[in-house]
Amino acid sequence: MDLYGLRTRDASSVVTLDTSVTPIRSLKMLQVVGNGTFEQNISIPEIQAQSFVVVDALTDRGANTYSPAAWYSPGTLKLRQPGTATWQVMILSQGGEPFASSGSYGIRTRNNNIATQIDSINNTLSIRYSGAFNLLVAGGGGAPDIVGDVYNAWPAPITTYERPLIFLNGTDYMMVGNFRVIGSPGNWTGFTVSNRAHPNHGSIWTQPMRIKWFCASYQADTSPIGQYGVSVKDANSNRLFASTMNIALLNNQPTANAFVTAGAPITGTGYYASSQQMAWTGNWADYVLANALFSVTNVVQTTQPYRVNFGGFLPGNRGTLQMYCENFDGINAVLANGRTTFAARPMRPI
Repeated sequence: MDLYGLRTRDASSVVTLDTSVTPIRSLKMLQVVGNGTFEQNISIPEIQAQSFVVVDALTDRGANTYSPAAWYSPGTLKLRQPGTATWQVMILSQGGEPFASSGSYGIRTRNNNIATQIDSINNTLSIRYSGAFNLLVAGGGGAPDIVGDVYNAWPAPITTYERPLIFLNGTDYMMVGNFRVIGSPGNWTGFTVSNRAHPNHGSIWTQPMRIKWFCASYQADTSPIGQYGVSVKDANSNRLFASTMNIALLNNQPTANAFVTAGAPITGTGYYASSQQMAWTGNWADYVLANALFSVTNVVQTTQPYRVNFGGFLPGNRGTLQMYCENFDGINAVLANGRTTFAARPMRPI
């Protein structure tokens, strides 16, 4: 099989960029404004059949930071209860769409059916920060295990207008919620997430959840690039991309793009959490995007306007992404269906 594209290595012969195996997703970012209706349809021609769309908040509302439920089809984005806020819309390509006409500075490669484009419009999603933490329910463990919420502060803020994307992966069981990114446009400083382990999931719920994470952004890395690889600049010599960046691989995706009502709900006196599931990749190396999935849902017409979404992976299972949504009266439970998410992993170990 003939290969067409680009491959670079560093001084240690480690591959830093390979367009034969890594589709660098083209990206378009824009803002949309809610019109206050229950459901709002927005025409966005750039959404194509192979696109991923993520709708994210631009403001930090504390514990009530939410992203609206979103559905999309070619050319159209549907938001449920967007209010009158401004929302960030990110359109990511799977690499099969035609090249976009977006300027004279950058890289275009075609490798069989993979189209890679890097320029000032089609930015690359690269990993800026990463780490790991342990979450534990009250009454067990000790340092460095964390009971309740965890806050990860970054060494320096992410200065993009849009929120950076946070990806999570558990070594096994992972059940988290109340997610939010801390900061504001141009000054994102960290993220927080809470432990939502539950006894319905077996004895493992009392054990530490060992969770890895990385923060991916479209902010170009300005650190020295050395003598090996490739660097892309725009007409004003601003760096758009360098192969020293650790790219977030986006080429291993679940076959489904929606949740269905399945699995046992979590119930109790005055408590109900509906259960939804979506087929996942089956690969333990894949992280899940947390931004719009594990934040709360806004239901403005009820006495419980903000409802917690929580979920992750059940013990020993990477074939299913498990989600719950709290609704204390158990009536008209909100579903996770339509919440936008996708899988990613680092190109190089972190």
